[in-house]
Amino acid sequence: MTVTLGALNGMDRAAFVELLGAVFEHSPWIAEAAWQRRPFADVEALHQAMVDIVIAAPRDRQLALLKAHPELGASKIVAEFSRREQASAGLDSARLADAAKLRNLNRTYRERFGFPFILAVKGKRREDIVAAMEERVIHAADDEFAVALDEVAKIARFRLDDILAEDRVAAASDAMEGVGAELMRRADELGAVTEVPGTVTRTFLTPQHREAARMVMDWMRLAGMDATMDAIGNVVGRYEGAKPGLPALLLGSHLDTVRDAGKYDGILGVLTAIACVGALHKRGERLPFAVEVIGFGDEEGVRFQSTLLGSRAVAGTFDKAALDRKDADGITLREALTVFGLDPAGIRMIARRRADVLGYLELHIEQGPVLEADNLPVGIVTSIAGGTRANIEIAGMSGHAGTVPMKLRHDALAAAAEIMLAIEARARDNPALVATVGRIAASPGATNVIPGKATFSLDLRSPDDATRLGAYTDIVASAQSIGRKRGVTVAIDRTFESPAVGCSGWLMVEIERAVAALGVTRRRLASGAGHDAMAIASLCDVGMIFVRCKGGISHNPAESITASDAEMGARVLYNVLRKFQPRDATAPRRNERAEK
Repeated sequence: MTVTLGALNGMDRAAFVELLGAVFEHSPWIAEAAWQRRPFADVEALHQAMVDIVIAAPRDRQLALLKAHPELGASKIVAEFSRREQASAGLDSARLADAAKLRNLNRTYRERFGFPFILAVKGKRREDIVAAMEERVIHAADDEFAVALDEVAKIARFRLDDILAEDRVAAASDAMEGVGAELMRRADELGAVTEVPGTVTRTFLTPQHREAARMVMDWMRLAGMDATMDAIGNVVGRYEGAKPGLPALLLGSHLDTVRDAGKYDGILGVLTAIACVGALHKRGERLPFAVEVIGFGDEEGVRFQSTLLGSRAVAGTFDKAALDRKDADGITLREALTVFGLDPAGIRMIARRRADVLGYLELHIEQGPVLEADNLPVGIVTSIAGGTRANIEIAGMSGHAGTVPMKLRHDALAAAAEIMLAIEARARDNPALVATVGRIAASPGATNVIPGKATFSLDLRSPDDATRLGAYTDIVASAQSIGRKRGVTVAIDRTFESPAVGCSGWLMVEIERAVAALGVTRRRLASGAGHDAMAIASLCDVGMIFVRCKGGISHNPAESITASDAEMGARVLYNVLRKFQPRDATAPRRNERAEK
């Protein structure tokens, strides 16, 4: 039987439960509780209400729901939904070639977890189903319990789509339909704005920064926002709420890139946020709060070796000393801002008041391989690793390569090499620590001259601040010891320090609900890379959505995502935005370090 959503909303309790009681296997109590939440705006809202009821249920009731599901490939299945679904996947016993293997896996799984293996089999092949069971049977018990509930939610969404056929057709033409292809097109357009032809290179306060900002502001205005550039070079678009001047939910990421970068790091988050606001604008929808989309001008720190400049200014933690930092051409940040047409004195006015900000959400490519390994398009970020950066300069003595004996040399480059090996060794012993030397230079740089000076960078990261800070102390001590042994001087300039940041638990739940509503398994994961959310966390609660990237590759021309994953990320952000329930922006906040 298929009905319209309007008809469903008008049903009495008995008819509603009779129609939807089997959507969650043999658990009509879910439909009974959902009936009280009518009317539903769309299929998604109905599904989310039912999922929320399951999530709020006690563990024993959740377990009973899992136990109500039939085993895959069972010979006798009472429920019509389950019988039809399993047959469509070739799991009816008459067609199942590897029935014995499946029975054995079912038995092992049930003995381990206490409930049958559950999988949304629609669109899957028999071999895929067997492979999924083989993979999941070794999960930890709590992890598998959560995965099984996610699969139940997926199955329920398929069943609701079957029941509400007319609304499913309407949903296919929703406001986010095709947004993935549009995001890819705009990312290609921005990728062509580069300082070095044939690469994607767009650094802070360059003509390319200006052109990218112009393009983004044009798209913001098309999406119904007022768009401006602030005194630090951030692009800010504001979409007013039901009335002007309401506190705002901040969305965004960064516009700048590393040298020879990919096309999606940072910019995907800005473009997706614009697309979500554009969908609201297209519907003529205003929320009970304002939305601000920010394209931060400098996150990478390539030009002035000082990261998160744009987001620190918004958070009110911008260090004025950064204005005196110089780029490779000796131009200070203060001078570069002025030449760009911005007023450095206005940076202090950028800082938001906590009472005016409801939270911050950032969508970003994962820059790692976890989601791809789990075959998931999106994930929920739990925390962001803390980071320390430094520039290390070694001063030795230049000399003739042929006349200075090895024992009498004060070779700066050789000392740098030994220090770099010490850095590698210190990080290799701790799986919670990574250390990188990404830049090195030696002078005078002649084949037949012993280097008298060497400089290199240090990047340390860890989800645990004590681990990172302890490693930095050890590295400094090792560098000085090596310098004394080799007769060179070692100067270390710490250029960046950021503690590890936990994403807000309540925002993670908001994101998880949006993910589950789309029929996607919820996956929490930590971020080893730094993000603008690290700086904004000092202002308000932050949450992050990761989108899968191919091979986990980033900061590289091979950086790659798919239009379908981009669209899924956009749908998650859009759903969070439309269902967002603001909290008191002035209430005391905890730095919630959620576990992976």
